[in-house]
Amino acid sequence: MKEKVLAFYKSIYPHTYHIEDAAMDCHIKGGRELDAFMDAAKALLKEGRLSFIRRDVYAFNNDTEIIEGIYKGYRKSFGFVITAPNEEDVYIAEQNKGTAMHNDKVRVRIVASSDSHHKREGVVTEVIERANETVVGTYDRQQSFGFVIPDDERLGTDVYVDLQNTLDARSGAKVLVKIIKWPEGNKKPEGIITEVLGYKGDVGLDINCIMANYSLPFSFPDEVVKASKNIDLTISEDPKRWDLRDVPMVTIDGEDAKDLDDAVSGRKLENGNYELGVHIADVSHYVVSQKAIDREAYKRGTSVYLVDRVIPMLPEVLSNGICSLNAGEDRYAMTCMMEIDTNGKVVNYRIQPSIIHVNRRCSYKEIYKALTEDIIPDDLAPLMPMIHNLSDIAKTLNDMRRRRGALDFDFPEYKVLLDTEGTPLRIVRRDRTLAERLIEECMLIANETVATHLKRTNRTSVYRIHETPSEEKMSMYQKVLNYLGQDIRLRLDELEPRVFQQILDAVKGTDVEQVAQIMTLRSMQQAKYSIDNAGHFGLASKCYTHFTSPIRRYPDLMVHRLLKADMGWPDGYANRDTKTEFLERAAVHSSEREQVAVAAERDTVDLKKTQYMVPFIGEVFEGKISSITSFGMFVELDNGIDGLVHMNMMTDDYYFYDEEHFLLVGKRTGQIYHLGDTVTVTLVKADVEKRQIDFVLGEVDNLMRIQEIMKNSEGYVGAREKKPFGRSGISKQLKRRGKGQSKSSKTRDKRSNTSGPKKSKKGRKDSKKKVKKRKR
Repeated sequence: MKEKVLAFYKSIYPHTYHIEDAAMDCHIKGGRELDAFMDAAKALLKEGRLSFIRRDVYAFNNDTEIIEGIYKGYRKSFGFVITAPNEEDVYIAEQNKGTAMHNDKVRVRIVASSDSHHKREGVVTEVIERANETVVGTYDRQQSFGFVIPDDERLGTDVYVDLQNTLDARSGAKVLVKIIKWPEGNKKPEGIITEVLGYKGDVGLDINCIMANYSLPFSFPDEVVKASKNIDLTISEDPKRWDLRDVPMVTIDGEDAKDLDDAVSGRKLENGNYELGVHIADVSHYVVSQKAIDREAYKRGTSVYLVDRVIPMLPEVLSNGICSLNAGEDRYAMTCMMEIDTNGKVVNYRIQPSIIHVNRRCSYKEIYKALTEDIIPDDLAPLMPMIHNLSDIAKTLNDMRRRRGALDFDFPEYKVLLDTEGTPLRIVRRDRTLAERLIEECMLIANETVATHLKRTNRTSVYRIHETPSEEKMSMYQKVLNYLGQDIRLRLDELEPRVFQQILDAVKGTDVEQVAQIMTLRSMQQAKYSIDNAGHFGLASKCYTHFTSPIRRYPDLMVHRLLKADMGWPDGYANRDTKTEFLERAAVHSSEREQVAVAAERDTVDLKKTQYMVPFIGEVFEGKISSITSFGMFVELDNGIDGLVHMNMMTDDYYFYDEEHFLLVGKRTGQIYHLGDTVTVTLVKADVEKRQIDFVLGEVDNLMRIQEIMKNSEGYVGAREKKPFGRSGISKQLKRRGKGQSKSSKTRDKRSNTSGPKKSKKGRKDSKKKVKKRKR
């Protein structure tokens, strides 16, 4: 009705009209319909979309700016509406959010700002699309009804639950509630509890809550379980398949990997070229298109690797069983055999379903030791000539990619080790070694070769694309370059990956190397799946796809089916799998599921990192400033954990943020904090529920003082999401040029394997005193 009223007044603008005459012209009947028409006009007046001329006479308000965007709640006190990438976010005061909840798509009327801190302020006039169909929270039962208090404070409201819809949950239970009625006026949303996740103290409850929050499945549906039991696990002779069982090959994976979907083989040819074989599990042979297992795999989109478990895309009988390329067993595969010249160019290739026999399973660690330290197990020795050939092939391919200008990032990874109860024991640093790089290069060239082959078929295909960086991110990156001392001017119309790699090469080995790497990565667009081949900017590849992991990624399974369709293979695909409409929809869906998986994985790691730091509250540490924002700075410890020092807690001076140079500057003292500076901090809070860690600068050894600091800091949490360049902000940028030398990798590795983060000398002394007191 509102749209009908608005459309009428818009059509007669700039003329005015009595509301009853407008109703007559719009063929509105009397009674309730007329009342609804007049109420709609009043609502539009309140929203500012109509102007009041005199009693019951209105006109279209052409001066009102109405925008649409996503509402982001920040606790209960305020929120923002995120609009176009290059536009300022719109501040929404609590009294102006209406019934909007976090992540809802809303329509907003821009109003005069009531706060000098916000350039644009608005009033939510309409919720266009609801985002939170389910909510995870704590159930609070009253005498005749109950509420679910969301774990995510940004939702801003509890959910009312009738006692008939509780699944007999007791007060204090963590539950998943489905909203059946959205909030109206002052009324809260109403829901029904669909799952009781557990009670305080239950093992794995914290991860279960994160899974429920992202709607990740806890098990496979009955129809999938039933279908998986009927899979034929027999490997039979097939004259159509390329028989490669006599070709020596290995799998190289992490020690704890269970789904082995790729094997490699390599040899040197008489003409001086190399032959590289990449053999991928033929999942399409077992997963029948549009049947129960396939439907569930499509829905999941990807396997999800959480900190304490794996949520597989396929049932275990496939992912860890018949599809896994286990050593010593025959397996069906899809082989991409490539002839590669000394320049790293693929001069010939063959792609065909095959039958293979993996000779040995290898781990990254033992391949690294075999190649660099000549430590070779007896059963690996016969395969070492092939391993050396693979190493030479990988080096040739890496040289080719670097000449092409592909970006090469080398970030350390931190793995949280847990006990059987899910308690974090320690955090271990993992660096990419020669062995990981070997497999990476083999997979990259196979993906590129398959993508090029599909493109030549002139059929609709699925590509992995990575578009050119946006103008906004390039502007931010340019500032960082200037501060790094790099006299390079970036032009958006002339951007090439080699420009970024030249920057990384220029700072290699310096104090700012890791800063430059992270800033370069954050200036990039997000990779995604698409039927339009836009190339892969980061890899400097004109054509790229995902082919090598069909056990854990649905797009790879789609690519296998497209290959079979092109070669006229008798099974493994259906007509739907080659249709443009399906491929386009599936590419978008797979990109979305990938983003969900990444977010869930990150949240579980952050959760366990926060839990790990709880026993260290009150301890003093050394860390480096990894990010500086308008509300404070993040400090990263040498075990990869970072926490916030909020501006409210920097009480020795009034600090302001110098955005142009990424500095915090003390107004009275002139004290300057640079990115990369080493600072001493005290851990004052590790909030497990919010997955947030808070530091204060300096040494604070008085517990009451810590509590006072945290009390004074209440109200700031939530601004964290406003950091530029994602969660880590402008992460790990810059030391002051010329200040100090970075620690050796040997020292860093030694620290990363200790049971706790490195403490300052004072912190270590204080810790020893506390231990002595406890002993007494």
